[in-house]
Amino acid sequence: MKGSYKGVMSVEDFFQALFQDRSFFEEHGITHLRSAGLYFTPCNEKGKEVTILDSDGRLVDGYETAGCYHSAADSYDGTEELEPKVVRRSTTGKGGRGGGKGGARRLKPG
Repeated sequence: MKGSYKGVMSVEDFFQALFQDRSFFEEHGITHLRSAGLYFTPCNEKGKEVTILDSDGRLVDGYETAGCYHSAADSYDGTEELEPKVVRRSTTGKGGRGGGKGGARRLKPG
């Protein structure tokens, strides 16, 4: 199955159109996708193609993603007990509290 968006549009407009087309999937009972591809031509606001370079000046011709972010909280089923857990913290470094090197110094009288 393939879908396409034609014409020059901003990235924001593209994502809005994609979001709105979600109804197509809902109407047809499509609940999951596998190996979805996205082909696009970067351009300026007048439709002229632009070249995308990385920070080293090399051509960027695509990208891959493992999918969207899923919060661990979303998969929490609430079956575990919510007992408080002991948390231990150690600090290192200069200053501050907690046993690090170079903490507060005691001044000698006189």
